[in-house]
Amino acid sequence: MSTTPSANEIALYIDQARSDAIHAYNFLKETGTLSASWTFNISHRVPDTDVLLSVRFPQPWERDRTPTISLASYSERKELVLHEPRLEADTYVHIHTPYLAAWSLAHQDFPIRYVAAQRHLLSRVIPNHLDRTRSVIDVIRERLDRHPEWAPPTGILESNGGANIWGKGIIKTAQLILFIEEAARFQSLAEQVGGAKDYRPGTLDQQWKRTGLLEKAKAFVA
Repeated sequence: MSTTPSANEIALYIDQARSDAIHAYNFLKETGTLSASWTFNISHRVPDTDVLLSVRFPQPWERDRTPTISLASYSERKELVLHEPRLEADTYVHIHTPYLAAWSLAHQDFPIRYVAAQRHLLSRVIPNHLDRTRSVIDVIRERLDRHPEWAPPTGILESNGGANIWGKGIIKTAQLILFIEEAARFQSLAEQVGGAKDYRPGTLDQQWKRTGLLEKAKAFVA
């Protein structure tokens, strides 16, 4: 959408977004990306509007498996990290995944050392939100202000809990979650054989070239 959409266009967009959310939930559940509680909550801004779409999925013990859809004012939700323009994100997901939760419980930032995830991301790390007295957006803005040479993060671990991941579009953001959780799983397995090592020279350039991110990556410290 490049101009202010009509009410009918917004309704059609919301229907498609709902379908995308259900598809994302299903493929994350089927691949074992979701934890046993199936925690997966989406906030998505409808482009060129003040409409914030929220999708909440039922947990395993609930009899009704229908997702809850709600609409709110985007401009009034100032605490949402989507209000930080440097992130270039329109979708925010709160999710519980087994291996990212392990990193959050350890109070460690998660460094991405798995190429299948890194080729889609400029950021090299998912930081841990340790000071829960501060909002996510305040923590992320401070990080961006202090380290403009670092690529903006695509998520933040919720200490002693799950994770918050953001991106462009519901499906693309869910794909990032799958890749990042897969990285956390494989890096945990790598601990048994000496630990996951950092990339060798040329690896990052090769991976970013595959996804068209190479030129953009040159603006940040690798």
